Amino acid sequence: MKNARPTKAESSVTRQGAQIIAPGGLPAKLNTVTAEVLCRLLNHERLTSLEAVSEASTTRLSAVTFYLCEAHGWAIEATDKAAGCRDGRVAWVSEYWLPAETIARAMAAGAGEWCTSVRAARRARRAHAARARREADRANAARRARREHPGQGGLFEGCAA
Repeated sequence: MKNARPTKAESSVTRQGAQIIAPGGLPAKLNTVTAEVLCRLLNHERLTSLEAVSEASTTRLSAVTFYLCEAHGWAIEATDKAAGCRDGRVAWVSEYWLPAETIARAMAAGAGEWCTSVRAARRARRAHAARARREADRANAARRARREHPGQGGLFEGCAA
């Protein structure tokens, strides 16, 4: 059995020290998940992995925030947060945000214009979402056709519901 997480939500310390409030560097590529996550954090949003799936199209929010901290120098904060699940459990998820002082300094250094460019680049990329889904469906169908063998069914094929 896994160890239970603490019931008290405690803020994490930034990766290199709580006193760091200087803004980090802005990613050069504007149409990436990394840029969108940073843009959302600079917009005072608090993100969890579930929100990142629907809003930023990523299942790897913790990896993105780690990259923003390590490669770009952002002091992203995190805390554990209880979330009620549809199956009746209480799950603990991480919630990420930027301190208000860091956001203020970044905006004073021109991050607002960068965020506007990121939103435009991501909007342009999302215009191709239907085409990307069709390509993924074709690729998955071709892969299934290569892997399936006659007489070999799926794990649940033929089972009564």
